[in-house]
Amino acid sequence: MLRFGGKLKSASAPVGVALTAHDVRLVQRVSGGFVFEHEPLAEDIDVAGPAYHVETQRAISTALRRGKFTGKQAVSALPAELLRYKTLRLPPMPEEDLAQAVAWEAAERFQLTDDQSLQHYSAGAVNQGNEQREEIILLAAEKNAVYDHAVAVRRAGLQPTAIDATGAAIGRVLGAEGQSSLVVHLGPTVAEVVGLRGDQVIFDKPVELKQEQDTIDLTALSREIALCMRYLSVTFGIHKPDAAWVCGEGVSDSIAQHLSAGLNTTFQTADQASTLNAIDCPEDDAQAWIVALGLALRDQAASAKRGAA
Repeated sequence: MLRFGGKLKSASAPVGVALTAHDVRLVQRVSGGFVFEHEPLAEDIDVAGPAYHVETQRAISTALRRGKFTGKQAVSALPAELLRYKTLRLPPMPEEDLAQAVAWEAAERFQLTDDQSLQHYSAGAVNQGNEQREEIILLAAEKNAVYDHAVAVRRAGLQPTAIDATGAAIGRVLGAEGQSSLVVHLGPTVAEVVGLRGDQVIFDKPVELKQEQDTIDLTALSREIALCMRYLSVTFGIHKPDAAWVCGEGVSDSIAQHLSAGLNTTFQTADQASTLNAIDCPEDDAQAWIVALGLALRDQAASAKRGAA
């Protein structure tokens, strides 16, 4: 069974496959730019139900037939509704010992069982009293959901080589060297609040979106983001991020303005980011492609790290 993570097995650029409760977006880096394709899912599909994976298979297959994609490799991400996020702190230890320690701590403290697949990444060193600890962001999903997701991607015509975290994908697009960033990515039912130092994810929390007459309750969302910002301040000393972005399908300037007023921080829509402006995204809703773009860039980011001095 393909678990979270995974290693790319060839030099060809993968197809980034981003899923939500409402749609599928595919992106691939090709010579001279990117290929983009989008396919909506059937209305009222239950993301936690068995029909969801059948429907995502259809949508991925449909988008593949329309687009000029090459190769079969795919880097995908599960929708936020199927994931659990936790943080834990561990003493500094060698990388080869970290995965085992994370699995043990997850089972002991969070009652995560063998039926769940884990992924983790380090947010960096933090001080806990007089001691230094490593902050770990832990993601868990039901193994059956991971398996069904991988099967859907494969049956749609792709070879799933990695299942990535959406926060990491967001960091590849909106992270900036030497800069702290706060990103609020709005999905159909869940907002993902991501704290970045450069392109490294140091904070990642899903927030369930409350609705008022079919519109997002931005006041409630602002309260949740304020708690996230306080955590970043206390834990990492980021009292105010250098940049604050809001992104996702249908995000408007009015949403950015509302968050700015409520949080005393200047939020911008992510289509203003220089990295996104450098990519020729579809003009209708450029920032809706951020997760798919970040997934498609996973191999490029890995190559850059391997080539670093």
